[in-house]
Amino acid sequence: MKKIGNEYYLMHKNIPVCLMEVSEDGRLGSCRRNEAQAEHFPLGGRMNDMKFHDWWKDRAIPKTRNGAKSALQKLGYESTNSALVDNLALSLSDCYWIKPRGEDLSWEDVNLFTNDFVDTFGELTINKDHVIDLRKKTRFQCAASQGELQKKWCIDEAGKRYMVKGNYGSSYQQSLNEIFATALHRQQGFDNYTEYILTTVDVEGEVEGIGCMSYDFCSENLECISAWELLQTTKFKQNESLYYPLKRVCMSLGISDDEFTRFMDYEIMTDYLISNTDRHMNNISIVRNPDTLEILGFAPIYDSGNSMFYNIPYLDLEHVKLSSIKTHSFIDKESKLLSYVQDRNVVDIEKAIMSFDIYEKDLYERQIRIPRLKQLYEQKLMKLEAFQKGRNIWKDV
Repeated sequence: MKKIGNEYYLMHKNIPVCLMEVSEDGRLGSCRRNEAQAEHFPLGGRMNDMKFHDWWKDRAIPKTRNGAKSALQKLGYESTNSALVDNLALSLSDCYWIKPRGEDLSWEDVNLFTNDFVDTFGELTINKDHVIDLRKKTRFQCAASQGELQKKWCIDEAGKRYMVKGNYGSSYQQSLNEIFATALHRQQGFDNYTEYILTTVDVEGEVEGIGCMSYDFCSENLECISAWELLQTTKFKQNESLYYPLKRVCMSLGISDDEFTRFMDYEIMTDYLISNTDRHMNNISIVRNPDTLEILGFAPIYDSGNSMFYNIPYLDLEHVKLSSIKTHSFIDKESKLLSYVQDRNVVDIEKAIMSFDIYEKDLYERQIRIPRLKQLYEQKLMKLEAFQKGRNIWKDV
């Protein structure tokens, strides 16, 4: 089977949604949409061609991911975009992929939810001292996943897909933070969250380090659409908070006002407690049925590892000013996010008293760091309690 030029069909399962030109290095050229299947075209690319180009670029593994440059060299790719094309732009988050024009391929032949694969890119970035080239064992080398942290998709003995994540630097705190957040959600009795489990990863010096893993909440019957993509469907002012534009889009898709505010109230308040500074628009998603296109609600809360002051050295923890924490979210001031909360009691303060034993697994500064982390968390707990009693703490100086 010989592909014709560099033309590809963008497919949604077995539905062709457009015919597009893609260069060898993954750059998108002209695009001819299939108007008969317009509702299956990616939401984020519908407004205009520029939005569609952005949607395509966002699909690739970020160049800034730790270890990406050396992994690309070892696998023989010029860029993460060329890796995306070579792997048919497949993902474990949705049901989109590209089919070379002239090739007789179907969704059943290629999708990562039912076909075996080995994530060689993930192998090389998460096990950075090991040159592992597993390309000959599978037709599909990588499952694309967004985010800058080291990640690797795997398949367990029962055929379930799961992701392993590593950490930055010499600390394991990002992985432990995911376990801490999991425990918080469990104690709250909140059920729409991603459960993270401790695992081991190879780190420098052929040593086993601590990572975390979580099972894929997507499948052939459930796909994910990020808040970033949803926001590409509407216009808003450059300096406008993203909260209300996102709410407008979600409600236009059938999510009720009550469902939106209740989920956001809970996520904002728990993120505040754990000082998660990375709830950007790719870390919030909704889910839908890829066949009927029915919106099914919010995706389980995920990616809470950049929290609990993970990137602040111990000596600087003494100087943290809780009222001035910056965050990547709807707005950049953490405490001001609480101004969007409508039900201040959606989090149970008594069920938010946490054990910090999990952090003893991190050898890095653990003896001196844990008491300070606990102290900061307890201060946050007190502030949240004051907030629940009516105090607008974002006005604190």
